[in-house]
Amino acid sequence: MKINRRNFLGAVGTAALSMDALGATTFYDSDEDTTGGGGAAMQSTNKVVILLAHPDYARSVANKALIEAVKGLPGVTVIDIYAAPFTVDTYKQPVGEASTVVFQFPFHWLSAPSQLKKWCDEVFGGVMDSIKGKKLLVATTTGSEYEAYRSGGRNQFTVDEFLRPYQGLAHHSGMVWQTPFIVYGASLPTAPISIEAGAESYKERIQSLL
Repeated sequence: MKINRRNFLGAVGTAALSMDALGATTFYDSDEDTTGGGGAAMQSTNKVVILLAHPDYARSVANKALIEAVKGLPGVTVIDIYAAPFTVDTYKQPVGEASTVVFQFPFHWLSAPSQLKKWCDEVFGGVMDSIKGKKLLVATTTGSEYEAYRSGGRNQFTVDEFLRPYQGLAHHSGMVWQTPFIVYGASLPTAPISIEAGAESYKERIQSLL
């Protein structure tokens, strides 16, 4: 079945994580040691850390599908910031070891859920010394269709425009801003098709960063 990618995907992005239910697993590191014939362990040169900001992941459909598509990929670390301890020590090592940091969340009232703002306010400063030069990607899902986020559309502005504060954060901290990964229409009748196609593209994007 061919799918009009514009209907669900604004730009192919990157992310990864693994969780069966909200709080069931708050930290997941899928960087596996793989040895062949007794040789030295081989690990990914690049690593991705995903900070999941979903206030009700247990009931999630779109974000959960994205996660299921990428869990188990070597070099991926996932932290659910709604369930993990909210301390700098929780994030300092995984962020420091990563080459890409991903903010993943459902688009919530034209922005991210509140916990991500709190994370930026209270934790980001504590990892600033190890974050310069790393890539920053936003991966988000919207309930509305692509056309709603156009000039003259129902929401007047593009998702990229709504995400400018995160682009500014990347610039301010010396990170390298990446084109956001956006899955549109998660609340529409066509959502199953959009989400499935989006999950496949999500996996491709993550693999390109590892």
